[in-house]
Amino acid sequence: MANVKMGFEGMIYQGTAGTTAAGLIENVKDITLNLEVERGNTTVRGDSTAPPIETEDVTIRRCGIEFQMINDETDTILQDLLEAAALGTGVALRLKDYASGKGPDGDYTLSVQWGKPLNGEQRITFTASPSRSYGRAPQNYI
Repeated sequence: MANVKMGFEGMIYQGTAGTTAAGLIENVKDITLNLEVERGNTTVRGDSTAPPIETEDVTIRRCGIEFQMINDETDTILQDLLEAAALGTGVALRLKDYASGKGPDGDYTLSVQWGKPLNGEQRITFTASPSRSYGRAPQNYI
């Protein structure tokens, strides 16, 4: 079972946009990575003896990151992320599926959803979208 990775082994790092993120974010509950593609239709008529089989090729790759943090007013990384989201400025993020594993690396802008349940801690959910505006092209799985 040593090859099976558990959820807690996933890691997320943050840093200054334009550089590789190196600061481990420890105050994280759940991390979700979404790698998606958009496809364009490439179907051709063929020799007209039978209906063609629809074909598609990838036209756009998408990388979305969502992670939850607990509202801890002493957490300076949390405060930095909240400030970046509020100002609309970019941050560097790096995910790894485990310590020496792979994941996306790039600069992102953040959206925030702040849950304040009656029963439980306040959870802040960040949604990160890649940006090229800070000098680095996003990489989906390195």
